[in-house]
Amino acid sequence: MIGRITGIVFLLIGIGIKGYCQQSGMYFQGGNDSITFTDYVTWLEKKSKLNIFYRQEWVFGLKVAASDTSLPLIETLRSNLSKTGYHFYQREKDIFIYPGKEIITKVPAFTRQQPDEMVQTQINNTEESAEQYYTDTGISNSIEVLTIGSKEKTDHKKCMITGTILNKSDGEPLTGATAYIEEKQLGVVSDAVGKLKLELAPGIYRCEFNYIGMKQQTRYLQVYSDGSFSLEMGEEPIKISEVTVTANRYDNVRGMQMGFEKITSKTIKEIPVVLGEKDILKVAQMLPGIQSVGEGSSGFNVRGSSADQNMFYINGVPVYNTSHLFGFFTSFSPDIIENFSLFKSNIPARYGGRLASVFDISTRQGNKTRMFGQGGISPVTGHFSVEGPIGKNMFNREKPDKISYVASWRSTYSDWILRQVKDEDIRNSSAFFYDATLAINSELNNKNLLKLFGYNSHDRFSFSSKNDYSYTNIGFSALWKHLFSQDYTVDLSAIYTSYYFSNTDKNDVSEAYHYNYEIDQYETKADFLFQKIQNHRIEFGADVIYYNLNRGDIIPYGSESLREPSLLGREHGIENAVYISNEFRLFPKLGFLIGLRYSFYTQLGPDSVNIYLPGTAEIRENVKNIRSYRTGELIKFYSGPEPRLALNYQLARNTALKASYNKLRQYIFMLSNTIAISPTDQWKLADIHIEPPVVDQVSFGIYQDNSKKTLHSSLEIYRKWMNHIVEYRDGADFLSGNPVEQQILQGNQKAWGVEFMLRKNGEKFSGWLSYAWSRSFVQVNSDLSENRINYGKAYPSNYDRPHSLNLVTNSRLNRRLSFSANLVYITGRPITYPISVYTSEGHQVLNYSARNEYRIPDYFRVDISVNLEGNLRNRKIAHSYWMLNIYNLFGRKNAYSVYYTIENEKIQGYKLSVFAQPIVTLSWHFKFGNYLSD
Repeated sequence: MIGRITGIVFLLIGIGIKGYCQQSGMYFQGGNDSITFTDYVTWLEKKSKLNIFYRQEWVFGLKVAASDTSLPLIETLRSNLSKTGYHFYQREKDIFIYPGKEIITKVPAFTRQQPDEMVQTQINNTEESAEQYYTDTGISNSIEVLTIGSKEKTDHKKCMITGTILNKSDGEPLTGATAYIEEKQLGVVSDAVGKLKLELAPGIYRCEFNYIGMKQQTRYLQVYSDGSFSLEMGEEPIKISEVTVTANRYDNVRGMQMGFEKITSKTIKEIPVVLGEKDILKVAQMLPGIQSVGEGSSGFNVRGSSADQNMFYINGVPVYNTSHLFGFFTSFSPDIIENFSLFKSNIPARYGGRLASVFDISTRQGNKTRMFGQGGISPVTGHFSVEGPIGKNMFNREKPDKISYVASWRSTYSDWILRQVKDEDIRNSSAFFYDATLAINSELNNKNLLKLFGYNSHDRFSFSSKNDYSYTNIGFSALWKHLFSQDYTVDLSAIYTSYYFSNTDKNDVSEAYHYNYEIDQYETKADFLFQKIQNHRIEFGADVIYYNLNRGDIIPYGSESLREPSLLGREHGIENAVYISNEFRLFPKLGFLIGLRYSFYTQLGPDSVNIYLPGTAEIRENVKNIRSYRTGELIKFYSGPEPRLALNYQLARNTALKASYNKLRQYIFMLSNTIAISPTDQWKLADIHIEPPVVDQVSFGIYQDNSKKTLHSSLEIYRKWMNHIVEYRDGADFLSGNPVEQQILQGNQKAWGVEFMLRKNGEKFSGWLSYAWSRSFVQVNSDLSENRINYGKAYPSNYDRPHSLNLVTNSRLNRRLSFSANLVYITGRPITYPISVYTSEGHQVLNYSARNEYRIPDYFRVDISVNLEGNLRNRKIAHSYWMLNIYNLFGRKNAYSVYYTIENEKIQGYKLSVFAQPIVTLSWHFKFGNYLSD
């Protein structure tokens, strides 16, 4: 036989059988002469009816020889291969020759559960003892066996295995835990309820279980048939590697994700933050491709896109405003957050509705064995959370309850800081916010899980006697997860979210007004997961969203106000979608993800819309008539496909090439004439005049891990084409009562860039370095001069910031003391400057440059922090730690904005800085129990 393709990768460890050659009584009569290995194999296969597999290049030039003494065939083979570095493995009539280490067809001795008769038979039939092998290799001989299925049902088909990964200390499911089987090079990740699925043939497999902050667990899986198992993981003390920005240990290379990051709540524990308040979204700004709109501002720009193109979820609830105090803090308590996932390319088909990214936040599910609490105090806020079991076993730590809860509360007492400011307006101002969450998780039985979640955040701010602001987020979600079988599950969700704000402007008594706005969203979803087909992960589902939007009323405030009342109107729309995706491996080194989402949007009445003269600009002078629509009547319908494609090619064990393409549509956007998100910005639905924006994005990347999985790197290149993006006419005012279509224009945007990420995990030193080079340009052109911006020429978008560099480091001096530092550099954002003054009808008028022709100064900041843990005694009622932060260490006066005024007939420029000096804060955090309590 010449050039047989080896099948070593599918050999099952531990299925050794006594050699066929040994039993056959056949001998090889050798002599002083020798023959080629190929000739020997040809003769052997013909005489013995054996099948021998090997690669031709392995045995090139190899001769087979024996003395005059007759040797059994098996001994001849062993004798001639022993000097070459190759080994053979025999399974009945099949012999596999292979390089490298010899396959071990046995398992070690066990301390907890002895292997069954089948495994014991394999050990007895192995020439080398298990004890000797594991002594030589240094591997532990106390690995537990998990028996799955029933011996009576054993067959040679693939078995579907369901595992549940739990936190040993509280019984809470671990989301994002990994299971990896070395023999199959197969890795899977647990879902939101700690469930994972494996598809394996009957046999024995060595499986490694990992989770950030938990001690690695190794088990042997004894698979007979379909079945399930449960595994508890204990915490690993003081591992700085918990500062890890990744989905799991294997996603960087083996996963299909691109443009994906995951942050755990533990990641932000020691990272410097402003005013000492832990903030998971502020940490996200240090990832490649994500830039803050501005210091102390709400909103992110992801890959050159506007802030309203990002979707934020917390336990499935969309959040329309994620900020407290206009962006100084995020409206999610740090105590309740379990992890946070970011998708900015290769967005899964189950997500839609935004063009740039999806921020998906998951909360803790509640301790099922005991009550647990934690909290903290910073100079401006106090926060506390409590969780525990609900049921008859709530005081019995040995028996977890099936129902758990977690609740959090955070509020501010910042007015004392305002009182210290010299400016009288600020000293007479007040600021207040709170956020609260409640989650209840109930394991109804082995096949049903019910999760209830409620969220509320509220802000109230008064700027002296000039302005009053108030805004509120409210959200609820109910999730029912049902397992039809081991390989078929469904998640059914019902979601409600509401965003409300009001503003009273009293700057000018004669123009004072009060304004309110509200948007309500109702959503139902069904997400199915099917894994019955070998090597295929199929997801499909549908969702329906109903929008009820009240743009509000602008009414005069006070008896002296001359402001004309204005009713901005109501809007109604239905957005729905269906999707399907399939992740599979076509070849051992090549994986694919193919998906399709198809979305539909319907604008509904009642409404009155302007009809414009054909071929003219949508301005007041060109209104032909007004058309009225009844309640529920269809006004406009949009739809379109949103394909998703991705591939992963394994160049080597720790290196992969990835590529992806996705298309998305967005049916709701924000009306804002400021760069940063303001509480008074209005969300607006697509309508008969405004088409939904669409994006096409392609990405290519190379991903690599070092052999010890402590250093991870990635380099990704992307390009985006966006159509129908919303830009604003000069002087747009969305409180004027003028129709929106008369104040905006739609154009095209192109964005491209390169992102580099290097992460280091370690006990003494950890962190990451990220760099992004990106460009983003907009063009609004038309045959009509009224519908052009910048004379129809392309110009940098408001979010075009070419260079972005972030460095995050964490050094642990000992078990109680650690130091952290951040370095942030970003190119200044584009701005339109006045370049000259001219006189018109006796008045001086500023003449401005082309749109976004100039830039504000670049942004640079260094932060440091020191984290001091309390004592590490095991038996403690509570544990606490202190955190000292210095934000903007060098006191750099970074420009938030640059503006100009005319003073003494001259143009005078000013630079506004939010934090123009170092901000030093000391915060205290505590939790019940010792250091490891969680």
